[in-house]
Amino acid sequence: MELQAAFDHLLSTETPLDGLDALVWHSLAAGATVGKHPWATGCLTTIAKNVDEQSCPSSRTVVLRRCDVEAHSIDFHTDVRSSKVQELECGQAAVCWLFYHPSTKIQLRLQGTASVLNDRQADAAWETVSLLSRSAYLSFEPPSKAVAGSQPPSTTERFVELAESERGRENFRLVRTQVELVDLLYLRQGGHVRASIAYGKKSSVELSWLVP
Repeated sequence: MELQAAFDHLLSTETPLDGLDALVWHSLAAGATVGKHPWATGCLTTIAKNVDEQSCPSSRTVVLRRCDVEAHSIDFHTDVRSSKVQELECGQAAVCWLFYHPSTKIQLRLQGTASVLNDRQADAAWETVSLLSRSAYLSFEPPSKAVAGSQPPSTTERFVELAESERGRENFRLVRTQVELVDLLYLRQGGHVRASIAYGKKSSVELSWLVP
């Protein structure tokens, strides 16, 4: 069932809050496995430091790689040399994900705590990365480094055979977000709908409607 149709069906029931948590995570699981799903990519915001050492938001689009429905966690892949890893490992582990689908006007925000993993789980995730996608981890220079010249820097060194691509594992990391709060907004014709889902200790789940 398409995203909008699924939410419209849920809202037509007598107690839509009862099925909201399951529908959100079912949709996120689809986003992690179906390439054209509207939630296959999301905007991730971390907390960075500016030149004056003041906290400021830093956002970028990332690909949703895995969703654990039972654990309420989601994963993405990144280069260990990227600024977001530095931000997360410097004690600024609070993150916010934003998913939005323009045609259905359904927005999902997820707040939680992120962890950078470089263990057997990261090894397993690396094995699923295609040769083309591995090129993202094969640059000799770190991401975001300023480069002089009138043309963009060459990326020819990144396109290699499978065996040589293994050197990218050194730069590869798995980042997992433990979701603590869900905020869903549906800009529906005839009346907007907004709800929240909070995950507490001992697996408690608190659902409530919010004024849109």
